Amino acid sequence: TLILASVLALGIGARHATRSAQAQGDAKTVKVDDFESGLLGWAAIKLSEATGFGLDGDAKLSVTNDKQQVKTGKGSLFYSYDIAPNTIRLLAMQRAWDLREMKSLRLWVKCSHATVVLVGLTEKGGANYQEFVYCPQGTWQEVTVNLDELTPDDPAKDSNRKLDLDQIESLQIADLSSFLVLLLPELKGARVMWLDDVEFSSKPVTQSTGATKNAAGKPVHIVDNFETPVIRWAPLSFELAAQPKIGAFDATLTIDPSAPPGGGKQSLKATYPRQGMKVNVLLRGVEKMDLKQATALHLWLKTSRDSTLHLSIKEKDESTYRQIVELKPGDGWKELTYALSSFMLQEDSQDENNRLDAEQIKEITLADVTTVFGGAGGDTDLWVDEVQFVLGN
Repeated sequence: TLILASVLALGIGARHATRSAQAQGDAKTVKVDDFESGLLGWAAIKLSEATGFGLDGDAKLSVTNDKQQVKTGKGSLFYSYDIAPNTIRLLAMQRAWDLREMKSLRLWVKCSHATVVLVGLTEKGGANYQEFVYCPQGTWQEVTVNLDELTPDDPAKDSNRKLDLDQIESLQIADLSSFLVLLLPELKGARVMWLDDVEFSSKPVTQSTGATKNAAGKPVHIVDNFETPVIRWAPLSFELAAQPKIGAFDATLTIDPSAPPGGGKQSLKATYPRQGMKVNVLLRGVEKMDLKQATALHLWLKTSRDSTLHLSIKEKDESTYRQIVELKPGDGWKELTYALSSFMLQEDSQDENNRLDAEQIKEITLADVTTVFGGAGGDTDLWVDEVQFVLGN
């Protein structure tokens, strides 16, 4: 929050950049940058304990014409930076946009290391709306997200709790490893991020998160249906040992064409090695969702190997509730629905009322604990789809 407010205060502008709206088929677009004409208003920003806030003189920011690092056209943005403790780095473009006709944000990003990328839009007055997107190592990741699916960083900052499309004045992109490096020192080091074809479009993409109704007409809040290229989950791992070790981004996440009966066209696929006392985890933050009416959690799962999973929901006070899920490859896609009242408080957790409170839900995790309980190790694929909270009775 401090970083984004500081970006606005710095007033880095694209005074010579032009805003364009053009027809593209039956859709209008507002081009942010395709990097065919050099850098137009982008800035590398740094906030550190040692030097405070300002332009990042240690980072390198340019347009590259290396064909291997360009998604389309002749150029892409090249951003070289270091991940270091007590230092936050990000890209910022400050420009006044009128996006009242726009429905979605689209861009391509590539990362030298697997990570999660924050994409944020800031209104006049400081309210920031954002999305978190998994970025695989060395592969162009398409980001297509509806503007009304962006969630507020701090709802208290915006009186109407809504992204005002005629008030946007800043776009930010950041590697979340900058925020995680204190917890995970192994993330330190030099990195590169590439961007290409950043634009807004009047054409929406398929809804992949948010409030809607299911096929039966019942109100639900979609956590993820994976019908767009955006991956909002993060892969983590925990090695249970005398000195426990936490790992990040050591599983591969992809959008896969497999889907359950009656579902969409694709799902999330996680690929990881199971070994020893290591627990592989998929994590999805849902703290910004309005879940006070949630009564049940629904999802589909499929596995390539016999698996024991812990499906957990964490409250904002860190109280954790879970279900134990047994999966076999022969099950194919397995549909699961759990009433929130059926989740059991985890043995090492405490809660003041011993009840999972819907309005306090913070995150969902799927943890593969197979080897911890004596199951077989080896390379494993886990598919996830149609994750949603059922609202009301």
